[in-house]
Amino acid sequence: MNTFSVNSLKLLEKNKEDFINKYILHLDFLSSNKSTKRGERLHGLISYYIQGYDISKIKNSLAKDEKEILDKTLLLEIFKEKKKFIKSEDRFLIKCKNKDLTIYLTGRFDAVYKGKNTYIIYDWKSKNIPPNPQEDLQSIVYMYCASKIFNTKDIQIKYISLENQEFVQAEFKDENTYLERIFNIIKKLPKKYLT
Repeated sequence: MNTFSVNSLKLLEKNKEDFINKYILHLDFLSSNKSTKRGERLHGLISYYIQGYDISKIKNSLAKDEKEILDKTLLLEIFKEKKKFIKSEDRFLIKCKNKDLTIYLTGRFDAVYKGKNTYIIYDWKSKNIPPNPQEDLQSIVYMYCASKIFNTKDIQIKYISLENQEFVQAEFKDENTYLERIFNIIKKLPKKYLT
């Protein structure tokens, strides 16, 4: 296994055995809960809105609380220049190497906004945003991958809590530090699981 998502890296960093059970032995069965489904609906509708689709009929079929959250979100300043969003719900796969190992990082940008001199990755969170976004593993992986995709280090990530309308952000700092953190996590995995 040489392809890692943010969620798999976070689990490996926290508990190697749980990582092996879930991502290698596939012993984890996904449970679907109401909050997850709501988050998926809101993500999808924001993506359709960014892409220019008329979401009014779908929006009217939402539960009252979901509709209120979506309406508040779409009033945010960033949506006034919707044309500056260059990607929405965009998957990526980036190759990374150190002297011993080649891996792939995978994920999905909720949205990417092209500012004057920078690319801003927007990540919609249903409720909770990272308390320390500069050190958050998702920030590290997403900004590193975006720097490769867009060939620049002028990258930011902004997390927006859809429910609370709060946001935090982080800026690209150091590629080598990012890679060191990622590979140190992967080194926890026994070599027999790395191809």
